[in-house]
Amino acid sequence: MDENFKQGQPSAEYAQKVGVVREILASDGRTWAQGALAWLWARSPKTIPIPGFRTVKQVQENARALEFGPLTIDQFLEIEKILGRP
Repeated sequence: MDENFKQGQPSAEYAQKVGVVREILASDGRTWAQGALAWLWARSPKTIPIPGFRTVKQVQENARALEFGPLTIDQFLEIEKILGRP
C-alpha cells in the first residue's frame, strides 16, 4: 500500500512535496504540462515524449514547451531529491 495516500487522499507531507515539484516545473514561465515535458527531456536526451491532446490549445501548449527545452540538471536533481529518488 502507498504510504503517500490514505483513503484516496494524499498525505500532508506528500501534498507539500507535490506543491514544491509543481513550482519547479512551472519555473521559467512554463505551464505544468510544459514542465512535465521538460522533466522527461532532462531525464534522458534520448527520450522524445509524445504528449496527448484534446484541443488545439493543448497542442499549442505542448509545442511551446520546445521553446523552454529541458529542465536544468539542478532543477531535475532537486525534483528527484524531493521525491526521494537516489
